[in-house]
Amino acid sequence: MLSIAEIKRGLFSYEEATKGFVASFKSAGDLLKAAEKTKQANVKTFDCFTPCPIHGLDTAMGLHRSWIPVLTLIGGLMAIVLELAYIAFIDLSNWPIIYGGKPYFSWPAYIPILFEVSIYFATVFTVTGVIVLGRLGRISRKPPVAGVTSDVFAIWMGDENLNRSDVERILAGLPAEIQELK
Repeated sequence: MLSIAEIKRGLFSYEEATKGFVASFKSAGDLLKAAEKTKQANVKTFDCFTPCPIHGLDTAMGLHRSWIPVLTLIGGLMAIVLELAYIAFIDLSNWPIIYGGKPYFSWPAYIPILFEVSIYFATVFTVTGVIVLGRLGRISRKPPVAGVTSDVFAIWMGDENLNRSDVERILAGLPAEIQELK
């Protein structure tokens, strides 16, 4: 069972690439190897920047599964509970009317609206989760290396105790151009 601290750390563990070292590569395979080596070297704060998705990069970085499906499920279940409570309030206490000989709370008649409202809430929770957890509202971010959005693959290492010789040792055997961010 996950603790609240682990959930918070998983949801809000992103750090900006403002200081540390950035190594740039010309191929996706080199970046994948660099991510594996960085994880094996026990570097805690690092991130990868790519112009395209790379299969297996999340595994090489040691990333966990996204929380977005959990937020979607919570939104859908919350909608069903709230909508059933609202319908029960209206049908049982606020405006109890018998329609066509049916009982006061005839829930099968409300399945279509329950479905639609649960889809709506799940969608709102999903979009909000993607925007908040992905930090998509901050459009003023600049990439750590020029060309990272077109043809350059880069890895950023931001641990405070790393120096240039440590980064060179970690990335030994890979064609990396290492720069220091300050």
